[in-house]
Amino acid sequence: MVKINKGVCWQMKWRNTFQAFFYCLLFTFVLWGCSDNKPVSLDKDDVRFAGFYSDYMLLSGVLDGNETHALSAVNPAELNELLVRHALTRESLTRKTALYKENPELWRAVLVQVRENIRKKSAGGA
Repeated sequence: MVKINKGVCWQMKWRNTFQAFFYCLLFTFVLWGCSDNKPVSLDKDDVRFAGFYSDYMLLSGVLDGNETHALSAVNPAELNELLVRHALTRESLTRKTALYKENPELWRAVLVQVRENIRKKSAGGA
């Protein structure tokens, strides 16, 4: 008669359980890595925000290329004009900035749009 040590049996169960868990975890990561990384698409509010932010940066002098030039604060009247021009309110601006803080990929896509807007306006002299 063969005598089975209970300790060995218990260790084998744990090893098999650990191996199964490891392979499931590995399989999950492989599937996750193979998933489509779809680019983030901007909705109309994001595009309007990008337009606003582009104009704000140009107006404040951030992008004039002159390192010695002091940045100018945008006064409230100019800020209100920018908001109206881009059909935004202070509340929508607050909501959007909170959303961008929670979603860095969306914020990155907005910044790409901002960069494109600034490039077009700088090249066109507008």
